[in-house]
Amino acid sequence: MSILSEEDLNGLVIEQSVFHIVGPKTEEHFKLLEAFDASPYADFFLERIRSVAGGNSYVFMADSPVKTQLGRIHASADTFQEESEKLATAFNTAHGGSAAVGAFLLFSLRCPTGRVFALLKFDDEKVLGYGFKPGLTGRPAPTFDEIKRNFVQNRNALQKAALIRLHGDDEATISVVDRQNPQRPAAYFESFLHVKRLHTEDDLTQKLVKLTKKVVQAHKQSLPPDSLKNLSQRLYDASQSGINFDAERPQDWLTTIIGPLAENSPVIESFKAEIKRERMAGESFSLKKGAVSAPKNRRVETVNGVKIIFPLGLNGSVVTVDTEKSEIIIRDEITVDDVEISRPARESV
Repeated sequence: MSILSEEDLNGLVIEQSVFHIVGPKTEEHFKLLEAFDASPYADFFLERIRSVAGGNSYVFMADSPVKTQLGRIHASADTFQEESEKLATAFNTAHGGSAAVGAFLLFSLRCPTGRVFALLKFDDEKVLGYGFKPGLTGRPAPTFDEIKRNFVQNRNALQKAALIRLHGDDEATISVVDRQNPQRPAAYFESFLHVKRLHTEDDLTQKLVKLTKKVVQAHKQSLPPDSLKNLSQRLYDASQSGINFDAERPQDWLTTIIGPLAENSPVIESFKAEIKRERMAGESFSLKKGAVSAPKNRRVETVNGVKIIFPLGLNGSVVTVDTEKSEIIIRDEITVDDVEISRPARESV
């Protein structure tokens, strides 16, 4: 979920910025640097920050050092350098021996509705730069220079990010993005932030199944008949599969349930709107097996208003439904055979 509105995102201003070098070998890679003026490069950094505005929602645990350190910066900008070094040191310690060398960045930003902190981890990427020099034939000759440390626009270079808003002493909203594993951000990153996920995979799985069924049924007139055939069973089977739900491509999940859709399909738009309404926008997760109860009954309705609901265990043995012939055959002892008397409508007083 994005913790910033469109107005906030468009109005972001960098007030303080710093980066420190982190890596698996502390003595060789770890370097603390002075804060720098990001204003000449604001467009580049703000574009990267906006790209991670929507992520998985988290909350701080009560004794989170990160919350305390950001709170000190929030109270006094003079503490920015000192607290950033503490954050970088803690991040490098949690980083682990197999992590890539890169830069740990901290930004203190202002937006129309208050202050926001951005913590970013960029992995170093090797870039082969080239230039020109006079050639022996009169044509320019290329020159090459390998650059090992850089900030690049490649979205995969920005591996991990957290956007944090503090609300008073105890409240905060946190959005976390992990490019390597969007569904389950790295445990060391969660440990460093000292946070826990706001929504469990069980809750997210249940909500996704429920809202998907709601959207499909709302658009049943414009969808092929097969889209609704055995919908509940297909949703249940998908929930048991452990499939990943990608917040950046929510339509991929929808098409696995009802088939291909055009990119501009109103069904996709309704689906995205429902995800946003349920406060699931930005949430990537693996569907949790067992979160959704198995269907117990089968429901069949005809164009003339005939409705039959029967236990799934009787399907085929006691009740046979032939959709091609439009036949329903029930082989069972009849215990009730009567008409239903409708209750009269209450007279208005």
